[in-house]
Amino acid sequence: MLLIKSPLTRKPERDYILDVLFHHFLGLSYEILYEEREDVEISLPGSNGVIRLADVLLRTEEDRWLTSRSMPREPIEHSVHARFGAVPILYGQRGRSGLYIEEGQDDCYCGIDILGSSFFMLTRYEELLANKRDARDRFPSESSIAYRANFLDRPIVNEYVEIFWELMKKRWPRIERKDRQASLVLSHDVDWPFYSFGKSPIRMLKDSLADIVKRRNYEASYLKARAAWRTRGGELIDDPFNTFRWLMTLSEKAGLRSAFYFITEETVAGLDGNYSVYNPEIQSLMREIHGRGHEIGLHPSYDTYNSPDRISRQFQILLDIAGKNGIRQERWGGRQHYLRWKGPETWQYWEEAGLDYDSTLGYADSPGFRCGVCYEYPVFNLLSREPLNLVEKPLIVMEQTVWKGSAGQTKEEAALEQIGSLYQQCRSFGGQFTLLWHNSEFVTNEQRTTYRKCLDQ
Repeated sequence: MLLIKSPLTRKPERDYILDVLFHHFLGLSYEILYEEREDVEISLPGSNGVIRLADVLLRTEEDRWLTSRSMPREPIEHSVHARFGAVPILYGQRGRSGLYIEEGQDDCYCGIDILGSSFFMLTRYEELLANKRDARDRFPSESSIAYRANFLDRPIVNEYVEIFWELMKKRWPRIERKDRQASLVLSHDVDWPFYSFGKSPIRMLKDSLADIVKRRNYEASYLKARAAWRTRGGELIDDPFNTFRWLMTLSEKAGLRSAFYFITEETVAGLDGNYSVYNPEIQSLMREIHGRGHEIGLHPSYDTYNSPDRISRQFQILLDIAGKNGIRQERWGGRQHYLRWKGPETWQYWEEAGLDYDSTLGYADSPGFRCGVCYEYPVFNLLSREPLNLVEKPLIVMEQTVWKGSAGQTKEEAALEQIGSLYQQCRSFGGQFTLLWHNSEFVTNEQRTTYRKCLDQ
């Protein structure tokens, strides 16, 4: 068991980040001793060697805590690492030699504030201080320090953990960590389960014509015209958004399990989908998803991220519908509609509603590591200073953030390049690559082919 000697300041915050990094991420047991000191000291009783960590963020004075004066200094400094190259240092203090890492025969000083920097990323500290929000009241990627310092495409917390693990393993070769296997986590927000719901054949034919005239998308035009003809009697098998069986079959062939997140209540007309979970077709779909071993989850509607009552009510609706249809799950989670989230309130509301996990935290305008990590982790309420039981599964890629194309590349090529790069990052850490692809975004053959290739990586 490791012995960790820690400064006395901010005990709830320290307890939390030590638990996440040492217990949840590394699987190590430890004992904490709080005392008057200026750094964090880690040792393995009965073995030689001590590691001292710089302690910066969690020593912040009370009048600076949760203010802009406690943000990392920019431009961000870097420390060169053999595996990761130039590692961004959010918080740290150079050693006497001017280096961030100084190693002696037994002892080591790590000037990277691994605990504070990880706490900053995992709790979304900067978002609590941010004034800039987009038109949908979301924190945009360009406002993040990861974007400004050009490390949004790197799971920086994982890098910090690996650097620290190397230092420990060098001093205590017999120490062992939790074994991790990389995984692909697939989810599908069900905004529009069926294209034809609520649309007359004439409206669908107009949409079909618009695909030709405005978008030059002949394939989408054909599918919508076919839907207009074949759904007249309520038949949904040829509906272009009805990709559920296809998605489940692909997941099953790859040995994966898909999660489908449903909207259970409308709060803003026109933005909260085109269906009711009380519709027999939707409940039949839910039963089929569950029967094939896939997951049902919650997709709280547009105006819920700041409403505990709405989140709780909508989750209860889902549980009631599930119960009436014989759907039982050990774990319930989901994702906020439009990725609307405000920290730490939305996390707190999910916790109070009784949900087990959230998978909202990716950016609506960019792929990458919003939380700086590719592991799921229990979250922390910065305002109440309490850890929550709720687990965050960070969202790494939403299809709309990579389906853009670029100079010299098709949309498919650009998407596969970005997805492949981020997936390899997750894989190198034995992490979870969380991919959101809406069921309604497979209208073209190019989209379907790209998705298949994602599952083959």
